[in-house]
Amino acid sequence: MVVRRGEVFFVELGPTRGRELDLKRRPVVVVSSDAINTKPLVITVIPGKTHRPGKQVFLNEVLVEPSSSNGLQHPTVFECFQIKALDHSRFDRGPAGVLASEDVSLIEEAIRLCLSLT
Repeated sequence: MVVRRGEVFFVELGPTRGRELDLKRRPVVVVSSDAINTKPLVITVIPGKTHRPGKQVFLNEVLVEPSSSNGLQHPTVFECFQIKALDHSRFDRGPAGVLASEDVSLIEEAIRLCLSLT
C-alpha cells in the first residue's frame, strides 16, 4: 500500500507504556516525506485522539474538525509532542482521508515548536 504525507489512517499504536496513547485503533496523520514513505523504512506519524468539548487545546496540539475529505468522524486533536515512527505493517487498511493543507501546515508548525525548530 502506498502511504502519503498528509493522509489520515486508523492504526493500533500498542504496545504502549506510561503516558503514550493506548492500544485502541486511533487516527494518525502521516508527516514523513513521500520519498521516505515509499522505502521499506518506518513511517513517521502524529497520533490523534477525540477532542472533548471545552477541553483546552495547547500549542503542541492541533484540533482538526471532521470533514468528508479527511475521514475523521469526530473533532480530533493531533498531539504533535507524541511523534511516532511506525512500521508499514501497522497500515493494514487504506487511508480514511487526507488533511487539508491548512491543517498540515498547523501540524508542521506545532512539530517545529515541540522540537525547538522555530
